[in-house]
This record gives sequence, structure tokens and C-alpha cells, in this order.
Amino acid sequence: MNRIIRYTIITILAILTSWQLNAQEDYKLILGANFDMYFDNREYADCDFGQPQTLFSSRLTPEVGIEWNGKNRLMAGMDLWSDFGNHTVTFSKARPQIYYSFNSEKVAAYAGIFSREKMLGHYSEAIMSDSMRFYDNRVQGVMVQYKGKRGYAEISADWCGMFSEASREKFRIMSAGRYYFDNYHRRFYGGYAFMMFHFAGSKLIPSCVNDQVVINPYIGTNFNAFFDFDIKLHYIQTFQCDRDNEENYRKPKGGMMEFRMTKWGAYLENQLYLGENLQPFYSSYRSEAFPNGYGGELYAGESFFGTTKHIYNLTKLGYNRWFFNNTVGLNCFFALTYEGTAMGNKQVVSVSVRLLKDIALTKKR
Repeated sequence: MNRIIRYTIITILAILTSWQLNAQEDYKLILGANFDMYFDNREYADCDFGQPQTLFSSRLTPEVGIEWNGKNRLMAGMDLWSDFGNHTVTFSKARPQIYYSFNSEKVAAYAGIFSREKMLGHYSEAIMSDSMRFYDNRVQGVMVQYKGKRGYAEISADWCGMFSEASREKFRIMSAGRYYFDNYHRRFYGGYAFMMFHFAGSKLIPSCVNDQVVINPYIGTNFNAFFDFDIKLHYIQTFQCDRDNEENYRKPKGGMMEFRMTKWGAYLENQLYLGENLQPFYSSYRSEAFPNGYGGELYAGESFFGTTKHIYNLTKLGYNRWFFNNTVGLNCFFALTYEGTAMGNKQVVSVSVRLLKDIALTKKR
């Protein structure tokens, strides 16, 4: 922990002094701090999928950096995690965020370790669950984005596991895009989400190589009729292979409808999935390394998409709004789940704070 703090201080000092050593123009000092609290109480005792438990954690991310020419930033920060109820340590995790970013009107690029919040795409919970977005909040690699008048597209490569004795080799490629068919009203659109996840072994676990591909095209519409409505129809196709146990790819698929109705921050949301088990290797093969199967190490999506009853429905009733010039956000909801066998529910409360300040470093002439 002390070593991490020392490295952070050295990095910050290097950034603060670097502007004096170059001839670039329009230097700004960027100071920021992000805070997130996540409470997720799950009552899934009667369900075949989903573990009843309570997740309660917070994360503080101070960051500092330099901006030049209005488009380039070099930033350094630290994720400081606290799991509520853990009295043995001050911070259960301390993880760096260090990255370079380029942002213009249409093109953005990131390289290094940066927050998943930088992503623009709509990735459904079949690809990545809400809790995974919170606890696996960093992208370690690169990302490129294009933003046009009628939509956007992005692609990222996340090297989330290095081959060693302590960890398995893992990387995830994600891409998403959206195109509005009517540019003026922007009421009708089509889009896609894509993920390819490679899950391999380590020096101590040489096997367990898995490949997982998810292709998710969708069409949607949004309109206002006193309430704001957003409706999407998805097709989800996967290609999955456990190389050590099967020779051929499995190809489970399904369809999903997402419905959202909002007004003054309050919302009603429903997600209905009809189709096959999208997580066939969740617990199918067990070994000394994986006594309960691959589980959440392989699948980042919500575990209910592993239903064998060909149905999963999620209904949320909640409130989501930002206050104080979009610096403090609150999202809380009550959710009912049904996966073909029993009803479950969960209560979620998340609080977010986003602070950012730039200070000019170059003198006006």
C-alpha cells in the first residue's frame, strides 16, 4: 500500500512539472475526484439462478493530469475501494488509473488504464451485469470512438488478465454502435453490441481455455407521450467453446425486448428475454481449479441469462437523477426477477459524485 502511494505521488509530481519542460501551448492542470457507493441486496433464495447476498461497497478515485491544445490529456489516478463491514483494512483494494486521451469533435481515443464510464455503447446485461460494471470498472488497454451527426461507433480492447502464476490470461474485445434513421427527430435507430472474451490458463493452471463471442444487433424507438419512452428489440447470438472439454462450438441464442418509461427521474423498466441458455459452461465442467464450474470468471453477464426454462424477466421501478449541476447522481430501484421457476427481488441504491476542475497554466499574452 505504501509503495502504491509513493508511486502515485511521484507520478503526480512528474505530471505537474512536465508542462514547464515542453513548448506546447494552452496547458491546463486537471483536478478531479469521483466517488461511487453501491448497495445491492438480492433475495434469490427460491430461484435456480442468482445467489442471495448483499453487495455493499464504495470507491473513491482522485485524479490529476495535464491538458494541452484543448484535445490531449495525460491523467493519473487511483481507485481506492472499501467493502462495507470489512474492519481489517482501510482500503480492500488500491488500483491505478493512468491513461492518455485524445478528444476532438468526432474522434476520441484512449490508451492506458481508464474508467469504463468512457464507453458510449449500449451493452445489455446479457453482456455485462450492473454489478460487474461497478466492480470491474476499468478498461486496461485501448479504445477508439467515432461520434457523428447520426450516431456513434466504438471499439475497445481490454487486457484484463496477464499470464502468470497468480492470474490467467484474459482479454475482452468490445464494440458497439448506433445509427439514427431520422436525423432530425432521432426517434428510430438501429444498433449493435459485440463482445469477444478469451479466457485461458495460468502457469499453475495450464488448461481451461475458453472462447466466448456475443453478437447483439437491435432496433429501437424513443418518443414522448407525456412520459419518455424507449423500446428496443434485440437478437442475441453467441458462439462458445470450451477447448479442453468439447471440440465444437455451442451456439445458444435468443431474443429480448427492453422497455423503459421515464418522467421527472422516476422510471419503469422491463426486460424480457426468451431463448436458450446463454451461459452453458457456467457450471457444466468442474475440476480442482474450478470446483463450482467457471461461473462469473467466464461470464460477465447477468447469471439469469443462464436460464434453462427459456425465459427471464426483469422489472425495475426506480428513480435516477443528477443534482447540483450534474455533480451528484442518485439511482435507486426495486426489481422483480423471474427465470421460469420462481420470483426473486433485489433492492439497489447507488450514489455517484463527479468533480472536475481545470486551471490554466500558461500565461495570457
